[in-house]
Amino acid sequence: MLPPVFGFLTDAKDAVNEFLHNCLLVAGGFLVGYLLGGVIGWALGKYVLRQKEPEGLKKIGRPVGGVILALIVALIVFTGKGKPHGEGGEGKGSTEPNAGKNAEPKNEPKADVKLPPIKPPDVKPSETTVWVTILEGDAVPAPGKFYRIDDTVKSLEELKPELERKAKEKGKITLGILFDKNTPPGDPRLVTDLTNWATSKAGLDVILPAKR
Repeated sequence: MLPPVFGFLTDAKDAVNEFLHNCLLVAGGFLVGYLLGGVIGWALGKYVLRQKEPEGLKKIGRPVGGVILALIVALIVFTGKGKPHGEGGEGKGSTEPNAGKNAEPKNEPKADVKLPPIKPPDVKPSETTVWVTILEGDAVPAPGKFYRIDDTVKSLEELKPELERKAKEKGKITLGILFDKNTPPGDPRLVTDLTNWATSKAGLDVILPAKR
């Protein structure tokens, strides 16, 4: 049982040393407040109250200033409000038996992480590409007819059955899209409506011109 006794004595010694240190700080605060109180009392009587000999206020200001500053210092050192946040550790570590068990695990990067292989689906390449040119401006022969296939110009609703017919005749086909002026049309819906139908409804692969 000797180690606990010595540990208790060590803690008591530290507590006494801290108490004496705080008392010295309070005494120092009283001394500083005593000097400042005399100066403030003298200045108050001299320049505010216009007294020729402000010794009375000087004598009163000394103990008052000392007591006030001593109380302020005592409040700081004995309540712990003047200590910086996190103070109290002396390098001894935590004495709790379960300290560190509930600590959050650190997320350390894992070295040489291997991603699982992904097997691409077996896709049979199409044998035929059907090209459709999107028209705009003066090239549009009639309202709504923006799509040229072979030598005919059709609307989107007229183009859909034509593409489905070609798919039945030629097997798997790919839809290739061209632009009349080599640039996308001003209305992007002319492209998106066709590609959305071709990929989601007709199950066609779509080729678009590369951006330049």
